[in-house]
Amino acid sequence: MKTNMAGLLCVGIVASMAFVGGCVSRAEYNKAVTMNRRANEQLQAAKEQLRMVDSDKATLATQISERDATIAAKQGEIDLLEAKNSELQESFQKLKALYEKAIASEPPKQPIGPVIVLPTPVDEALRGFASENPELVEYLPDYGMVKFKADFTFDKGSDDVSSSATNALGKLVGILNSPAAAEFHVYVAGHTDDIPIKKPTTLRRHPTNWYLSVHRSVEVQKVLEQAGLSPERIGVMGFSEYHPVEPNAAGNKGNEKNRRVEIWIVPPGRFLTDPAVTG
Repeated sequence: MKTNMAGLLCVGIVASMAFVGGCVSRAEYNKAVTMNRRANEQLQAAKEQLRMVDSDKATLATQISERDATIAAKQGEIDLLEAKNSELQESFQKLKALYEKAIASEPPKQPIGPVIVLPTPVDEALRGFASENPELVEYLPDYGMVKFKADFTFDKGSDDVSSSATNALGKLVGILNSPAAAEFHVYVAGHTDDIPIKKPTTLRRHPTNWYLSVHRSVEVQKVLEQAGLSPERIGVMGFSEYHPVEPNAAGNKGNEKNRRVEIWIVPPGRFLTDPAVTG
């Protein structure tokens, strides 16, 4: 009976597993079935992983495509900007060429106002006077003008003439009363920078820079007259902050070079009024 059962098992195994060359035990058969099931499971897992890889690959492909489209769009923008920049550069070069041509064709700039040629003895004396007082005075021979620097002539916001400026003005009167300069008139012109007057004690006497510029001119005129310059030769004026020689600092911060009193030495024929007519 056992022999017959073994034969049936062999026959069944042979029928279900054609690759088996002989009879196997049930344990070996079960082991083979288990291995086959595991192999199928591993195969399914591998297929799932492959599916996920394919999905990731498709996602990456989409991202790459979108990135390439973005790069292409940005490159298009760059190309447009480069073209615009090229146009601007070309326009700039044309304007630069026109500007250089215009500058080259312009006549030399002349000093503002008429050029005043002072007699040689007066010119030489004024040059020496300026060289002796470099911190206080500047001489501009093309204008026939001596410029007193306000920061060395007055205290800030004041019209009181300093002792050093008073002494220098006295020496200037000596030059102006010399025979070579005796017929010349004198304009005294005060200038300020754009710093507003805020100090209460200053505001009471100089409400604005207009007042300060004129008051300083008047005080210089007084010193000139006390030193011996005839009042008939003198004119006094103020220009406030509106004729700067250099730009003021931003925010009404001023510029010391704009704070000044100019003394213009003017030939008789160029004086603003004719005493013979007005008298």
